[in-house]
Amino acid sequence: MTETRVLVPDDWAIWRELRLRALADAPEAFSSTLESALARDGGEEPQREAYWRGYFRLPGAAYIAVRSESGHEAAAGMARLVTTSAPGEPAEVLSVWVAPEHRGHGVGRALIGSCIDHLAAHHPMTRLRLAVLETNMPARRLYEGCGFGVIGRNPDDDAELLLERRAAPIDQRPVELPTELVVRYRAVDREIVGTPTLDTPAHLDRLTAQIRQDGMRTPIDLAFAEEFATIDGNHRLAVALRLGLSTVPVHLTRRAGHPRPSHARTLRPEDLAVLEGALAADMRDAQPGA
Repeated sequence: MTETRVLVPDDWAIWRELRLRALADAPEAFSSTLESALARDGGEEPQREAYWRGYFRLPGAAYIAVRSESGHEAAAGMARLVTTSAPGEPAEVLSVWVAPEHRGHGVGRALIGSCIDHLAAHHPMTRLRLAVLETNMPARRLYEGCGFGVIGRNPDDDAELLLERRAAPIDQRPVELPTELVVRYRAVDREIVGTPTLDTPAHLDRLTAQIRQDGMRTPIDLAFAEEFATIDGNHRLAVALRLGLSTVPVHLTRRAGHPRPSHARTLRPEDLAVLEGALAADMRDAQPGA
């Protein structure tokens, strides 16, 4: 069984042990090195403790995963969520690592899921970003399986890709927006452009039958900055056009202005006004007691 726990500054020694193991095991995955960490770790006890407590100064949450087998508990991995109060700026997932002996048991997914849940609960309109080495396919599969999509290269490290997803509380209510507006910001027309993993005609036919019967139960993800917008839900938009739906359910989030994803579409000023108004109303409705 795997569970995640939030660490507090007094747990600095637990974080230290995992961090040193992570730097030794996967030095290419982190911006700092084992040597630099050990150099700061090797001083007097007060200095050592102050250094590791420094990891808890940033807003957010530090998670560890704990696996239980035969009554024995073991720290299996770590991840750190760093949040921001700046409008439109994403939160970040950092320091993700799973101990080799615990890989293949869903530990990474549990850690990422805890970061997503925390963000959804405390910052529901914020997007979540992380960086991953382009060549690290196991990590990329993990993140993509958790709903992250590539938005471009990391401007600070050309070997890395930046991935993002929205914070998605389970009970968040979508807003209804005109299909005509939303479709302007789709990346592709799925009636024309297929995907490597889906038989588009057959998939669209099944999706059309399902939405005709039950309605569109999965909202479209529309993220926007002042100058552009992106869509996740191109298949659903194709079906909405097939069925002649005048509106579609949308989850709105504000996106940072940089970097601009390659699939972004330039936002019309009149659409920006509509989206700003809908997002403001959505946030008011989400307030306690609203």
